[in-house]
Amino acid sequence: MSLTTILIPVAIGGLFVASEYRMASRSKWDVLSQKFPNTSMPPNGWRGCRFLQMESVEGNRLTRVTYGHGYLKSALDAVWANLFPKASVSAGPAGLYLKRRPWNFRHPQILIPWSRFNSIQTISGTQHVTETAGRQRGFAGEQYRVNLPKAVTGVIDKLAGDVVELRLSDPNLRIDLPANAVGNLEQYVGTKSKAPVQQPSSLVGAV
Repeated sequence: MSLTTILIPVAIGGLFVASEYRMASRSKWDVLSQKFPNTSMPPNGWRGCRFLQMESVEGNRLTRVTYGHGYLKSALDAVWANLFPKASVSAGPAGLYLKRRPWNFRHPQILIPWSRFNSIQTISGTQHVTETAGRQRGFAGEQYRVNLPKAVTGVIDKLAGDVVELRLSDPNLRIDLPANAVGNLEQYVGTKSKAPVQQPSSLVGAV
């Protein structure tokens, strides 16, 4: 067996391990798993999540990590996302459940109690896309939306679907995921007040 044959798998394994640590740290998954560990099966089972976006602001730096397949363009894309989800979610009386695949060793299961969220709201796909883009540039997404033709917003809403936005204060984190992945949350959380959008004074980096 040649040295190259040995080194290539080792290098690939090293890159995977480094990626696991980096993603868990940047998304705050490591912090969440320490504060809100989970070892139980959610009562409603797991559902593959097309995307799971986790965003935090520390000082003047915005950090955004997205686990997922992006916006689906065909039925085959939907099947692939359901069979091999990069993140899975569930909602139950105890809170919001999150998990990744077993080999994502730096991403253990999480159960965040509903009482720990500052706000929970369902927004349109267009609002999600424009607000996400706006925060990266330091201004409200409304500036994007007012100039978008209705045909464009219709396409965005169809591709993205409704999005649930959940905000935590400890850690300071925003979690976005498809509304159809968690179903009707009102049965668990009732009505949460909508928190004002707080923009950092100057975003020097969004990743």
